[in-house]
Amino acid sequence: MCCSFLNLSLVMALALSAHAQTTFDVASIRLTTEHIDFERDGQTTVLHGVVRMHDVPVSGCIAFAYAIRDSQILGPASLRDKRYDILAKANPDASESQVRQMMQTLLAERFHLTSHREQKEMRGYVLTVATAPNDRGKFHASAADGEVYRRNSASGTVARNLTMKQFADFLSRPLEAPVADDTNLTGKYDLQLEFARYVELTATTSRNDQASPMFLTRH
Repeated sequence: MCCSFLNLSLVMALALSAHAQTTFDVASIRLTTEHIDFERDGQTTVLHGVVRMHDVPVSGCIAFAYAIRDSQILGPASLRDKRYDILAKANPDASESQVRQMMQTLLAERFHLTSHREQKEMRGYVLTVATAPNDRGKFHASAADGEVYRRNSASGTVARNLTMKQFADFLSRPLEAPVADDTNLTGKYDLQLEFARYVELTATTSRNDQASPMFLTRH
């Protein structure tokens, strides 16, 4: 699998559109004082132009800003050493792509980062739906459209209103490799996973809504 990644150094130069809001109206950044247990990248929520990040490393901010995965980011250890709480506000009507662009600007202004893109061949996984199920997991179609919720524990994770792409992104963190969503499932799902069953990294779990188990294949 061939994937793009970011190689980061000290000063970021961004080509920004002159016709759209490119900076947050207000943004605050401070070092985290209360850490979230069992979360590598902290928590990020975006609602009506407001971005709230809690206990996030700079690498997590970069992954959000560029819509990439942490495994695609190469740079110094400082990108992951310190963790921050960030509150940034923009126009409530700002699109997701505009909010991500504003985060790129914030990274340039506050963290003085530079980046470039390269092509690099690396290990990756594909999340698919099994054709011959022999197990039933704990995936259920979400009953209502709401905010994404996910919380890890020492042995598993619980999530609500998660898309399969978001689930693939979540899996890419502990696997330390990109995970592509090839399930063709377009809905949102609630799930409860116990990690101990999947330490061999050959299977994850299944959804309970008229579907087969999902599994990872290494590419």
